[in-house]
Amino acid sequence: MQIHILYFAQLADLAGKTEESRSIDHNSPAELYANLKQSYNFPYEFKHLQVAINHQLSAHSTELKDGDSIAFLPPMTGG
Repeated sequence: MQIHILYFAQLADLAGKTEESRSIDHNSPAELYANLKQSYNFPYEFKHLQVAINHQLSAHSTELKDGDSIAFLPPMTGG
């Protein structure tokens, strides 16, 4: 299945891009993030991220479908 991934903040910096498409053989956001974390050395654990699927905040357990867009949102800091 084909998934479109959006990167923000530090994740975009580490990936060196703001978006990409990937073909995956599973429907779990956690598995997808584990692969991305390994590829790009992302510092965050999956449980510390928010997940947005098709531009809507979603539960970590939401299953991905072909053509979905997903964003992993890192913790925000501010002051």
